[in-house]
Amino acid sequence: MTASSTFVQDDRDGLLSPEGDGSSVRRANALSARISTVLSTSYADTEIRQALRLFELRQTQGGSNASYGSSDLKALAEKEVVDSNAQVVDDFGHVAAQLRRVGSLLAKLNDTCDSMRLHILAAKQESNPVLEEASTLLHRRQESSSREQLLQAFQKHFILSNEDVNLLTSSAQPLTEDFYTILTRVKRIHKDCEILLGQENQRLGLELMEQTTRHLDAAYKKLYTWLQREFKGIDLEDPHISGNIRRALRTLAERPTLFQNCLDFFAQAREVTLSESFQAALTGSGGRQAIEFSTHDPLRYVGDMLAWVHSAAVSEKEALEGLFVSDDDDVYNRLRDGRASEPWARMPAQGRPNILPQDENAIDDEQFDGRKALANLIGRNMASVCQTLRQRIDLAIRNSGNPVLTYKVYNLLLFYDNMFSKLLQSETSLNSTLQELQRSTMEMFETTVEQEISSSVASVAAEADLSAPPVLQTVLKQFTDICRSRGPQMDERELEHLFSTMLARLLDGCAEAAVRLQDLQARNVFKANYLFTLRSSLNSALSHVPYVSIPLGKVTQELSTTQETLTSSLTTTLLDESGVNALLQEADTRPDPTDRWTWFRESLPEAGLVLNDFLASGFMDAQDAFAKLSDKSLAKDIVTEAMERFCGEFDELEGMIAAADQSEGTNGPVNEGSDNDEASGQVPLRDLYPRTGSEVRALLS
Repeated sequence: MTASSTFVQDDRDGLLSPEGDGSSVRRANALSARISTVLSTSYADTEIRQALRLFELRQTQGGSNASYGSSDLKALAEKEVVDSNAQVVDDFGHVAAQLRRVGSLLAKLNDTCDSMRLHILAAKQESNPVLEEASTLLHRRQESSSREQLLQAFQKHFILSNEDVNLLTSSAQPLTEDFYTILTRVKRIHKDCEILLGQENQRLGLELMEQTTRHLDAAYKKLYTWLQREFKGIDLEDPHISGNIRRALRTLAERPTLFQNCLDFFAQAREVTLSESFQAALTGSGGRQAIEFSTHDPLRYVGDMLAWVHSAAVSEKEALEGLFVSDDDDVYNRLRDGRASEPWARMPAQGRPNILPQDENAIDDEQFDGRKALANLIGRNMASVCQTLRQRIDLAIRNSGNPVLTYKVYNLLLFYDNMFSKLLQSETSLNSTLQELQRSTMEMFETTVEQEISSSVASVAAEADLSAPPVLQTVLKQFTDICRSRGPQMDERELEHLFSTMLARLLDGCAEAAVRLQDLQARNVFKANYLFTLRSSLNSALSHVPYVSIPLGKVTQELSTTQETLTSSLTTTLLDESGVNALLQEADTRPDPTDRWTWFRESLPEAGLVLNDFLASGFMDAQDAFAKLSDKSLAKDIVTEAMERFCGEFDELEGMIAAADQSEGTNGPVNEGSDNDEASGQVPLRDLYPRTGSEVRALLS
């Protein structure tokens, strides 16, 4: 709109006025610049768009025939501006009138506030003493109320009612849930008294602690008395009473001395009960067959007693687990706190074992093991049973006198010792009793064997048939029976001890008996016989005890050495009796071929006769020489190997003879009327000693 107005004004005042040329040019340039500016202005320009929209509005209001010049349009705009300003002035006049009214109202309000302030100050001065007095009274009331609440809280926390004290300490009152609730409260009061002792006035704390200590001692005494009464007629199979007793015992653990005394009382009661039951089982007074009926069979007698003890221990463990093996951490904490308040509880009792650990640091450094305490308690419960068991087993072993039976009893004791260790998972008097019985049984076994061997070893001598001594066969049978009964459980150390106990001295006696034989052949045969018997027994025991392979290997090696000795001895005998050994030895002393040939020619005819006599009965004589060997296969192997060695030596002699013939030019047999016979008149050595190696093998096979 501004651009348009300027354009029109310039059109009227500049282009149409007849002014000078310079002025016209300047106006023309200015007009051209304005026209270019207007034409280059985009419709998107806000001012241009608003001017055109206002101009269009004016055209619309003026009608279709309205036509405004630039001067008219400007006048209209100015008129509208004036009208708008007049309207604004009128509006501000109304605002000023309202502000004057507000000012008068504010002045009245200020006057009223000042008046009220004066009245308030006067009233405050009059009421100040009353307010101060009321504040003092309220403060005193608040203090009184706080003291009353403190007193009520103190009485509620630290003071027990007569009913609670009666329920806690009176033995006439039952052990209900209220008893444990009150006991817990008294323990908390006793603990909180330590706070009161830290105050300046300690009198109240000391009096309360003394009072609660008396209440606690009376409560634990009541608990201890109740447990003793329950233990007298306890039925371990009743789950309800077991729950009540378990809770009472867990609570009584806070007083280790009373807890130990209670366990002692229970152990004594159970010890008497189990001892009577064991006596009833032995004598059959309970209606069952008496165990003593089997005293004629010591192994069964001992086994029946051990089976009864094992059954009783299993039943006792199952019954007592519900009482003593629960909440190990709770019992541990209670015992630890109780040991702190009862230092004398760490001192061991005189004349009786203590189920609980007595070391000063045992409770503090180690976790309480409920199962170990249970095992110790079961061991104490069965102390009388163990004593009776030890006496009867010792008597049964001493009366038997049979080493095999004694060792079987030892094996049975070892088996039940392992059973009790797995059952109780701790060392108890049961294990100690069985281990002591094992030692005494093993000592009895060693003594019995020692007596038998000592009486027999001095008289061990070779029989006429050179067989193994009867005492060795008897002991070997006992050894085999023991290995069979012990089975794979026997380890290397136990086997070595058994072998040295039963056989070492006896084998030394057999070796001495063999040395006393004058005949070397008989000595070796006797040694081979008892070694063969020993090896046979070890072979039969090997299937039961794998570690028997160790002594078996040593015996087999020694028997092989003896076999080699017998084979060499037989070979030497064959060579001597056949004359082959003499020929070989003499031939070795004559290295000169001519000298050896001459000597052969002189000796072979007689040696051939000796060889023929030997071959007629040599094999039978060799078999007869080893007829006393217990192992016939061993005898056959010895004879076969000796014959083979003899034939090897004979082959060597045959080779020497052939070499001597070859060196002298007489290689083959002489035919009657031959040129050689006529020329030399010599007979080949082979004809003088006609037996060949094949013939000898055939005759000795």
